[in-house]
Amino acid sequence: MLSENVFFLSSSSSVYDNFIGFLKNTFYKFTIINDSTTLINSLENYLSKYSPVDTGPLIMFVEYPFLAEMSPYLNNNLDNLSYVLIGFDSEDQSSIGNFGNIFDFVNTGKLNEKFLTNKLSNEIHNRKSITQLKYEVREFYEIGKSLSSEKDTVKLLEMIIASSIKLTSSDAGTIYLVIDKNSYNWTSIKDQNYKDKLLKFVISRNTSIDIDLETFTSPITKDSIFGYSVITGKPLRIDDAYKLDSTVEYHHNNSFDLRTGYVTRSILTIPMKDHENNILGVIQLINKKKNENEKIDYKNEASLSNIITYDFSDEHIMSSLAGQAAVVLENNLLYSNMKLLLDNLKKQNAELDILSKRILKAHEEERKRIAREIHDGPAQAVVNLSLKLELAKKYLQNDMPEEGFKELNFLNASIKSTSKEIRTILYDLKPSYLDDGLVKALENRLAMFKESTGLNVNFIVSGDDSTIEYYIVYSLYRMVQETLTNIQKHAKATNVIVDFRVYGNGISIHITDDGVGFDMETQSKKHQTLNGGFGLAGLKERVELLKGRFDINSAPAQGTSIMIYIPM
Repeated sequence: MLSENVFFLSSSSSVYDNFIGFLKNTFYKFTIINDSTTLINSLENYLSKYSPVDTGPLIMFVEYPFLAEMSPYLNNNLDNLSYVLIGFDSEDQSSIGNFGNIFDFVNTGKLNEKFLTNKLSNEIHNRKSITQLKYEVREFYEIGKSLSSEKDTVKLLEMIIASSIKLTSSDAGTIYLVIDKNSYNWTSIKDQNYKDKLLKFVISRNTSIDIDLETFTSPITKDSIFGYSVITGKPLRIDDAYKLDSTVEYHHNNSFDLRTGYVTRSILTIPMKDHENNILGVIQLINKKKNENEKIDYKNEASLSNIITYDFSDEHIMSSLAGQAAVVLENNLLYSNMKLLLDNLKKQNAELDILSKRILKAHEEERKRIAREIHDGPAQAVVNLSLKLELAKKYLQNDMPEEGFKELNFLNASIKSTSKEIRTILYDLKPSYLDDGLVKALENRLAMFKESTGLNVNFIVSGDDSTIEYYIVYSLYRMVQETLTNIQKHAKATNVIVDFRVYGNGISIHITDDGVGFDMETQSKKHQTLNGGFGLAGLKERVELLKGRFDINSAPAQGTSIMIYIPM
């Protein structure tokens, strides 16, 4: 029995009882109409709801007297492929007129039922094939336009899988893309060289069950169906995944079926090749359906009869779509990579701008620090020297030599102390020991610190500092110098430990003291300086300029610990 819809137009159906009986036994859906206007209304109502792509062509049996009325309407309003027009009468007609859209004319009194059935079946099949081909070409064109205009990679993949399922009436579909094994970046397979490549599951759609699968990667081997298709570059059509020939190299992984209750039968796997025959991935379609819009109930054995096998037409159109999708996807990924590169350049430019400002700020802070040390140290000492000198002069002018010489002795001691302080400042500005490495410079700085403060200093060293670049050496020396200055001025400590370590990929300096410490939360809220001296923010910024990490821990009466790590 044929599934197409039949409309039968006749003024007197009783004359054609036998003919009508034959048609009812031949076609599943049969409608008798008695006038042209009703038939036209019925056709328009039906075609507003259904498409010939889904239902096949309409079959119209029109009695000879109505042909002249119906033919102009059909020619002007319906596509010739959307219907099959058969004229009929109970007698032979010498002429049936010039009806270009008529398929056949039947004398119901001389009906050869078998001949008419076979002739109609062939015509219906041919028109279905042509209609489907036209639909696929039109769909393929629209899909191509949509794919070419989409720049979002995720949306593009969704469009590819949705279009694949629609064009083949598949129940489900999956896309795997080739990625580099080491960087996990998108790539392609050239000349069957899939070494250091993986397949990444990126998107899946299922029209019968709701399921959200997590992305995963898989090695590329001939053991899997999609892996085999990628390696060989050939499409695979499988009629039943559970009845594979024992001689084939691939097998069906049924873990998904066991976990979800799904039943995988027919499979179509198509490699995605660009214009240079490089393979970017694979599209795998599962369970082609007789009726595109029907959901399959996998718990109902009868529902599985809706699953059919993929044919060469499916393979052909999917190979075309996969090729177009591969080219568009390749361009899309290239566009995304370029956009990412531009975004990174913008980000780097912004970071360079911030870095430049921080460097200027650091330079300004350095100048202020030097000015402050000179002002608080040598500058005030020179003023004090001047006062002592004036006092000594007055003693000598007033014949008080003993007091005068005493002041001169104080003056001499002050000059020596000020000279030492100036040398320290000059050393810190450009410590000569930095040319011999950071360890040597820190040893000398800590020796001077110990001598001037009387604190117990423990310097722990490990690793080779000979490979550290000078700008890092100088910056680290400054950080230690500032931290020691704050310990001297504010920590009230007895012991200081400086632990300096050089690793293969970085440098760490851990400075601890057993001084008074401070409340970090309160200090942070007030934006006060570290131990009342060098700013936390300033020290942190210096570390960030070197892309490093800065950590500080302190508490009242528990000392302070500073950890600085700089990558190399």
